[in-house]
Amino acid sequence: MSLTQEQIKELKFQLSQQIQNLPAEKKQAAQQQIDSLSPDALEYMLKEQTSSGKSKQSIFRMIISGDISSTKIEENPSALAVLDINPISKGHTIVIPKKLSATSKEISPEAFILAQSIAERIEKKLNASSVEIQTEKKFGEYIIHIIPSYEEPLTLHSERKESSPEDLEKVAEKIRPEKKPAIKVEKVEEKEIEYLPPKKRRIA
Repeated sequence: MSLTQEQIKELKFQLSQQIQNLPAEKKQAAQQQIDSLSPDALEYMLKEQTSSGKSKQSIFRMIISGDISSTKIEENPSALAVLDINPISKGHTIVIPKKLSATSKEISPEAFILAQSIAERIEKKLNASSVEIQTEKKFGEYIIHIIPSYEEPLTLHSERKESSPEDLEKVAEKIRPEKKPAIKVEKVEEKEIEYLPPKKRRIA
């Protein structure tokens, strides 16, 4: 397996996410080590993880299980939607089926429904001129891409850009579903009802 430049960036980003809670000095040293990893070293790490049994999982399986952090947008019982870490455009989202899909036909209808709902919010909230929904096979499984276009049409082959976790979170806040306000239920105090016997009617 030969890693593409996109896969190398994605793997290094995910490794960087895993060291965010380290003390400053250790974090800096770890980040330098990650930055210096060669494609061969990254490929070796992936093979080691796969052979260890702990991770016969792709990055997407690890995102689903929570082993790798992500910028979550929304989920339903069938799929999880997160922002792409190397987006083609602002709001570029991937929808990951919770059950691994070896072919595009195995992707559940609920995953596409989730993708369509997010695409509509992206178009409205980010003022995109159009939004493409496309499937792609990556790391051995199929996922769904939601790609907004603003000035010119974009595809999966368009140039990607690096984005910081902070920038991704700002975008995510705009396109996450709005939280419905909680309905406050006031407790009604029970009052004792005084029983009054019926008045006797006087018959003339």
